[in-house]
Amino acid sequence: MKLWGGRFKREQSGDFLAFESSISFDFRLARADIEVNRAWAKMLEKIEILTDSELKKILTALDDTQKDLEKGRLKADEALHEDIHSLIEDRLFTYAGSVAKKLPAGRSRNELVSADMRLYMRERIEYILGLIKGAQRSLLEAGTRYSGAVMPAFTHMQKAVPVTLGHLILSYFWKLNRDKKFFRYVLEETNIMPLGGGAAGGTTIAVDTDFLMSELGFSRSFANSIDGTSNRDFILLFLEAACNMQVHFSGICEDMILFSSEYFSYLKLPDEYSTGSSLMPQKKNPDFFELVRGKTGRVSGNLAAIINLLKGLPSGYNRDLQEDKVSLFDTVDEIEGILKLFPAVFSALEFDTDAMLKSVERGSVCAQALAEFLVMRGMPFRKAHEIIGKIVSDNELLYRKMSEIKVADMKVYSELFSADVIPILEPAGALRQLATPSSPSPMMFEQQLRLAYEALEE
Repeated sequence: MKLWGGRFKREQSGDFLAFESSISFDFRLARADIEVNRAWAKMLEKIEILTDSELKKILTALDDTQKDLEKGRLKADEALHEDIHSLIEDRLFTYAGSVAKKLPAGRSRNELVSADMRLYMRERIEYILGLIKGAQRSLLEAGTRYSGAVMPAFTHMQKAVPVTLGHLILSYFWKLNRDKKFFRYVLEETNIMPLGGGAAGGTTIAVDTDFLMSELGFSRSFANSIDGTSNRDFILLFLEAACNMQVHFSGICEDMILFSSEYFSYLKLPDEYSTGSSLMPQKKNPDFFELVRGKTGRVSGNLAAIINLLKGLPSGYNRDLQEDKVSLFDTVDEIEGILKLFPAVFSALEFDTDAMLKSVERGSVCAQALAEFLVMRGMPFRKAHEIIGKIVSDNELLYRKMSEIKVADMKVYSELFSADVIPILEPAGALRQLATPSSPSPMMFEQQLRLAYEALEE
């Protein structure tokens, strides 16, 4: 069913109809379209464009269409339906007869598609927020479980300072917490109603926008009709939030890939979320983490596609905007799939805390704490830095661990060393000396855990 036609003398080309059709990908907006039509019909009856009996016919037809959708009977014909809106309108005409032709009064398809998209996105974002919380919960549980497992933190992929595995895992938690806040902001910007804006310049029909907002659960409406019907900021923001989260997940996955390699041997991959090799019998591959890392390029590509779609459009609605859905829907599917699986995969990881401790004991990760020991006894930091660097260099020549140095040996480098230095020659002892609130010291970590549990329940 065409939503237009009187202006044209010749039939539309079949090839062009197939080219312009969006029904293959915007079908997922069907439920939202029915919901908007239901609210619009009630509003038209309220302003006396529909009679009570006409409203009942249309609402019954919408209910029947909803049942068709739920039972898989709502089928599109690309030769007849260029989008989901024409399919729904056609079905309403089938069930309600000519009264269905009154339903579009005062409303453009431009504002309708925006309203449909916003209802759809509102539902998806709320679902995604729940999935993020589930991922955070799995991280928080693991962070609590490994709160005392000492390991090195890395800078430039070199062992830097001692931390705990729990502290590293909570760093992932806080990344997702920022993502959660970002998506909440996106939800706020999505929940704005475009209805009443017409194609671009409103309508002479006194559309009751307050009623529509109440019926559809929008928090506010657009102040400008041109902005309202063509605005796609909510899609751009969603893709930015998704891309930001994917970058975070990619970093987490990179850590897990490295840690599972024999060069680290910090964790064992779970059989149920790993793959093998078709040729090499010994292999266990971190495919989940590699796929998530790879999908980051896909999600960021979808963001780039929307930026390039929007960057050159003149004011008002343009058909280019039909292409926003492909990138958006693909990103929705990808991040939902990742978020659903991530908690189970992460919870199944087996971290080898003994291997982590051995790797941190072999190096010189306490060097910073030793330099600060001298600073607290009056030595300028650059001088302390030089002395500890010399100790590290000599240790390498002597194949000596930092923890094996005697206080008498250290006094050769500076008389400021005393027996008080002994606790920080071991990584666990150096951790206990940490003084800043965001550090992985046992006391500060307990505070961080408390903050994380509070953030989870916000």
